[in-house]
Amino acid sequence: MDAKKAQKLVDQVAENVRQAIDEAQQQAQEILSEAEAQAEKVRAEADRLRSEAERIRADAEADARRRLDEVQTALSDLRGRLSGEVEPGPVTVPEPEPPQTPEPTPDPTPEPTPAPVPEPMPEPTPEPTPPPEAPETPASANGDAATGDDDAAARLVAMKLALDGIAREAAKEQLAADYEVADLDGLLDEVYSKAGK
Repeated sequence: MDAKKAQKLVDQVAENVRQAIDEAQQQAQEILSEAEAQAEKVRAEADRLRSEAERIRADAEADARRRLDEVQTALSDLRGRLSGEVEPGPVTVPEPEPPQTPEPTPDPTPEPTPAPVPEPMPEPTPEPTPPPEAPETPASANGDAATGDDDAAARLVAMKLALDGIAREAAKEQLAADYEVADLDGLLDEVYSKAGK
């Protein structure tokens, strides 16, 4: 009887161990499946983010190209207007009239005049040398071409710096060194707001 009870007890313990092992294996399988599902979600999210980043970059490049084209078009228009102001149009020359032939008249006979008596010449005094003149600054037809050209050139360079991602202060230093602009801060505010920086 004791042997049967012992065998029954051993069988029961063995069954409990098998059940515990089966449950542990099932839980491990569930954990593994859940981890694989989470990893797949992370991979899918990473792919989505990569695609979104590529789309944003492509949009930004297209926008930058469009803005650069606008700047180049504006610069071409400005050059055309400036060259139109500077270069005069064709000048109309009137046709020459045929010369009128005067009627011949007898040569006048000169009357004799007494020879003039030369007056004594005073000693020549040296003339004072005039002070050197300050060089004139070139002015165009509208009187402000140098400033206007600087403004246009500075605006173009500022737009390029803004599109290249150069900081506003660095752009201000460079423009102040290279151009004479009356309202540099206003120009930079306008350009950087248009560039979206």
